[in-house]
Amino acid sequence: MKKFLVLIVLAMLFQSANAQLNTNHYINRGRAQLFAEKFTEAIESFSIVIRVKPDISEPYFLRGIAKYNLMDYMGAEQDYTKAIELKPNHTDALRYRGFSRLNLKKYYLAVNDFDDAIKLNAIDPDFYIVRGFCKININQYDQAINDFNKSLEITKKNKRAYFYRGIARNRIEDTLGALADYDKALSLDPNFYDVYMNKGILYSEWNKHDTAIMHFTKVIELDPLNSGAYVNRALANYHLQKTEISVMNLDTAIQLEPDNSLALFNRALIKNELKKSEEAISDLDKVIKLNPQNILTYFNRGLMKLEIEDLQGAFMDFTQAIEIYPDFAKAYLNRSIVRHKLNDAQGAFSDKEKANEIIASVKQNSDSHVSYADTTENLQRLITLKSSSRFYNNPKFNERIIPEENYSFVFGVNNSKYFNSLSVLFENIELIKNEYESLGLVIANEIEKVFESDFIASEIERLNDEYIKSEKKVSNLIQSSIYKSMRKNYNGALSDLNLALKKDPNNFVVYYCRANIRSEMIDYIKQLESESEIIMLNPTDNSKNRINTLETNQSYLDYELVINDYIKSLELAPQFTFSAFNLANTYLKTREYRKSIELYDKIIKLEPVHAEAYYNRGLTYIYLKESENGCMDMSVAGELGLEKAYTVIARFCEN
Repeated sequence: MKKFLVLIVLAMLFQSANAQLNTNHYINRGRAQLFAEKFTEAIESFSIVIRVKPDISEPYFLRGIAKYNLMDYMGAEQDYTKAIELKPNHTDALRYRGFSRLNLKKYYLAVNDFDDAIKLNAIDPDFYIVRGFCKININQYDQAINDFNKSLEITKKNKRAYFYRGIARNRIEDTLGALADYDKALSLDPNFYDVYMNKGILYSEWNKHDTAIMHFTKVIELDPLNSGAYVNRALANYHLQKTEISVMNLDTAIQLEPDNSLALFNRALIKNELKKSEEAISDLDKVIKLNPQNILTYFNRGLMKLEIEDLQGAFMDFTQAIEIYPDFAKAYLNRSIVRHKLNDAQGAFSDKEKANEIIASVKQNSDSHVSYADTTENLQRLITLKSSSRFYNNPKFNERIIPEENYSFVFGVNNSKYFNSLSVLFENIELIKNEYESLGLVIANEIEKVFESDFIASEIERLNDEYIKSEKKVSNLIQSSIYKSMRKNYNGALSDLNLALKKDPNNFVVYYCRANIRSEMIDYIKQLESESEIIMLNPTDNSKNRINTLETNQSYLDYELVINDYIKSLELAPQFTFSAFNLANTYLKTREYRKSIELYDKIIKLEPVHAEAYYNRGLTYIYLKESENGCMDMSVAGELGLEKAYTVIARFCEN
């Protein structure tokens, strides 16, 4: 399960009969900061409330959310615990304390939290899924399967329940049942790439490596930056004796995750087989920097050094392996060989005697660490993702390279430099820019101003009151739609923009705004359905603040309407590069990469200093394995001031 919870905060008002005006202010300010993902500032706001009113549950709960999203799982657990002490039936606090404990690997305590949550709400299918996931991690596979079955009784079309039940069934060696569950999950979501990964691993275990490669390739098609898929595909190719292809896949995995010790370790072993000892040892050097306590790495590096007669280096590596695990019989045996070569006969004899003593002891005892003492085990075998518990992922593994975000109208004071330059070139763009700047609206690709929920509500009400007498009804409706989208009231926002188009059918700004909101809505819904656990704050009983229900039918999840609106906007204003940029980004989401590149080309032709267009085009080329073009674009993006381009260059353009 992924380490991050994606934070989606629905606007709501916190009301308490005893709350003072200043505490309400800081509660609402903290909510707005959560919405803007300013988690550190949100913690400060909620801490002020806790100092003034330490006996209310909600600020602890909300501060726990902020801490969770900063990966302070221990702090989040403590805050959720306090929230539960003050409000024992706080279902959401139980839910998210369970998530925190899951990330802290406190699986038994997490199960207790989900037990209590189910007592309060027995019809939430997600409680059973997450509890089942925890039980998988404590080897209670049959109980986990029961939980997934219960979730499916509540909601039959639940891809995650099938996926995790497949994992549990595989653990009890019901591989056919696991495969059936994986196929059912894919029937519900054909792009569920985690399922393809697990199916690939399953086929690898059955020695059907060609079929496994097909599944790992599908993962890469759906998620081009998935280093794990490249590692698994490398191992499948290795078993088919395609060592060069295997190394190429591992090279790509390491480009994606330079600190991927799993890929480095496996590449080292394969390169050693190819008689590239120095390169192999160099890879193991990096693994040891990442995992200084990993005995397999020291042992294998010692063997490689022994092969090339680096006796002192081999001696040090075998000694280090023994220091980490004193009963490592194979390390003693190999150090004995090294000492013999160094003419240390007494030391060689002593090491061999120690190895024989350990082996004799193991034969008499069922030692859980027998694998390190057993001289028959091949400690030079390749390590798979499934058997990699001896390796520890560096936190940097979770860093993802993603395209630059869409540009949209937001409330703020700093307009995009591209909007300013377009307004100089085109009179109609200048008129639009001046009009919306006077309303406090600018174009940007990130939130600039944070508003409290009560302010947003009052602004929506004000705009509604002014609409009848307003001479600029379209501008009024655009402002209203942006405020409503900030509250996740997408249906209301779209209704405003549909009305605006009735008033002015040829207004390119309205089509642009409607496409932005539709795109944001689809992304929001997909986040709700993603594999990340989502923190959602439910609206209060105050009906005027309740969020409209979203209809999650196929038309809402289809980017076709978004694409059509951007195209219409461009037909009406071809020079408005923001529509083109967002359309290119949308084509990335639909994996129509060549269409994206064509649009980025046009943007760059019109705006030669558009750093984000160079960056996204470069990333698209890299997706398509056209690294030279991609690296050239990244270089330009970096020169234009986009510092993150250099991160991409470091990963993909070193050679």
